Parts: sequence; structure tokens; C-alpha cells
Amino acid sequence: MKNKIKIPLSIALLSILAYSNQGISSLPEQCLYYLTRESWHLNASTIGLISWIVGIAWYIKILWGYIADKVQDTKKCLIISYLSMLGLYAFIIAFGLNLVTLIITGFLINICIGFADTNVDKQMVINEKKYKLKGRLQAIQWTALGVGGLIVALGGAYIAKYFPEHINYKIAYGLAGVIPICMLIYLFKFYKNAKTKIKKYNFKTNLKKLKSPKLIIGLLFIACLNFCPSFGTALMIRCREIMGIDKLFLGYLGAMGTVLGIIGYLIYYKWAYKFPMKKLLYFMVAFAGITNLFYLYLPNQWFLVGYNLAFGAFGGITFMTLLAFFVTIIPIGSEGLFYALVTSVSNFTARGGNYFGGLIYDKIGYNANVIISSGLTLCCLFMIPFLKIGVKND
Repeated sequence: MKNKIKIPLSIALLSILAYSNQGISSLPEQCLYYLTRESWHLNASTIGLISWIVGIAWYIKILWGYIADKVQDTKKCLIISYLSMLGLYAFIIAFGLNLVTLIITGFLINICIGFADTNVDKQMVINEKKYKLKGRLQAIQWTALGVGGLIVALGGAYIAKYFPEHINYKIAYGLAGVIPICMLIYLFKFYKNAKTKIKKYNFKTNLKKLKSPKLIIGLLFIACLNFCPSFGTALMIRCREIMGIDKLFLGYLGAMGTVLGIIGYLIYYKWAYKFPMKKLLYFMVAFAGITNLFYLYLPNQWFLVGYNLAFGAFGGITFMTLLAFFVTIIPIGSEGLFYALVTSVSNFTARGGNYFGGLIYDKIGYNANVIISSGLTLCCLFMIPFLKIGVKND
């Protein structure tokens, strides 16, 4: 068959477990938001700054990529990551959190998840290029993450609402440890590293690849797109403190968005990947910039439901488009290093956009936050003609 998909079962299972863990690892986030905002009374910019700090591990993924390419032992790296993650969860459950330990443990947990993610993504890039999957393995990964996110949206809201604040996040961290345990069982009993020809790691050769115009222009586009100020925290504050929306309703809303996002991933997996990449990128940017403006009008909570239904699946398609674009600018060889570089830039600028958005909200309000976010996003349309996307990638 012309479009027969050849995805090795071992990398598919590894990806599903790794990305399910990334989804489940967010289970404490709703509890932590209510703890920091409604108990500790931190403002939006401070919450954004904390998010930026604990996310440093994701900005230096190039380091994890270097280690992954140097060690070339995915199994060993993953075992270390997941054992460390479980140890940190146990510490939080035993001793609880204050502002300092929230930042330190959050930072270390993100190192564990980021290092594991880099090792799995290295295998993903190799297989995407080898089998010309055009983002379909990534669609499997993010579907798994979406299912984990669905559990988080419902479970996190339930835990936050029905358990006291001094223990609800501990319960969440305890439940988040289930997938790491499953991953460790899989690694010890079933997973074997793929047979590869070990080559001497040449750092100078990789430095030369950094000069690639395709890579440089692609990174600039990703950075500009993600640094557009987010209004996610501002929207959450508006929902809770101005509109008085119940925690459980927000959990159901998040679950709905996750399901629709998964539908979008599956649509991309089945059909959308066939479209030329540049056309998908134009759609992605225009869709994000225009649909953001709808959130200026929120007379009641049911409009949030309507926006979710209207935009959710398309949002999943646009997100997969961005991830598929990541792979197109990765030079062949040292996939762990260069995919880590791309995602480091993406994560750094996205967290920066979150902080930037929080500052705008604190200084000039919600509407300005949404308008500035949309305007700067649409400006990224003018960068797409300069992207170096070869015919093979289209």
C-alpha cells in the first residue's frame, strides 16, 4: 500500500508510556494553582515567573540532547529519569510544599521529565525520518498525552474541590506516580535498545550544522510565535474571580478541550498530514490569532463551552502542525541534540510568553492581554514565506 505506516511496536509503546506520563504529571497543577493564587495570594505575574523558573529544565534540553547522543543508551537514561521522578514525588508527599520547595521540586521534576522526553523524542525523530511519517508518530505521542491530560482535567478538578488544600496536591502527586512505575516495569522487563552503529560523537560537526539557514529561520519563527503573550493565566483568573465559575466546571471544560484536541490529533494522523506544510502553517497562525479574539466576549460560562466545541479539534490540528514542522528543520544525525535545541527554544519562549502575558494582565488588564496576544500572533504570518521547507518535507 502506498501510505502503509511502519511504526515499530517498541517505539510506539515507549512513546505512549512516556507521553502518558507527561500528561499525568500535570495532575497536581490545578491544586497548585489554587494553592498559590487562592491560599498564598500570588499575583498573575508571580505565578507566571514561577512557571518560567521551574520550566528552565525545558529550555536547556539541548544539554539533555547532547547527553542522549553521547551516551546512546536510551534504556539506561530513562530508568534513571523515572526512578528520580518517583523519589521527588515521595519527598513532596512526605514533607509538603512551601514556596521554596515548590520551585526546587518543580525544577527537578521537570529535569526528570525533560531528560526522559529528549531520549524518547530522539527515537521519534529517527523513526519519523526513516519511515517518512510526516508527524504521525507525534500524533500517537500527543494522543497519549491528551488521554493523560483528560484524566488530569477531571481528576485534578475533583481532587482540588473535594480534598483539603494541605493534602490535595499530595494525593495528586501520589497518583501521578502510577505511570512512572508502569514505565519502569516496561523498561526492565520488555524494552531493548534498538541496534545502531555507534559513531564517535563529533561536537565540531554539530556546531557547523547550527549554521543551517533552514534551522536558524525555523527557530526564529518558533521563538516569535511562542513569545506572543499568553492569556491563559488571565483567563483562569477571570473565570474564577470575576465570573465565579466552579472548580469542577472548569475541570469538565478542560476535559472537553482535551477530548477535542485528541480528535484533532487523530484527524492530523489520518488526513491533515497530507497537506503541504506551508499551507498548514498559514492556517495554524491565522487560526490562533483570530480565534483568540473571541475570548474578549465572555458574558457567561457557556460561551467557554461554545468556543471549545467550535475551536478545539482545529486547535489539535494546528498544534500537530507545529510539531511536524519541528522535525522538518532537524539536520540528519544527532537528532537528540537538535530536536532538543528546537524544543528548548520553543519551551523557553512559550514560558516567557506566559510571564509576558501575566505582566500585561497585571498592568493593563484582560482585554489588552487578549488583543496584544492576537495581534502579535498574526504578525508571524509574514515570516512563513521565508521558511526553508524542502519539497521532500512537503
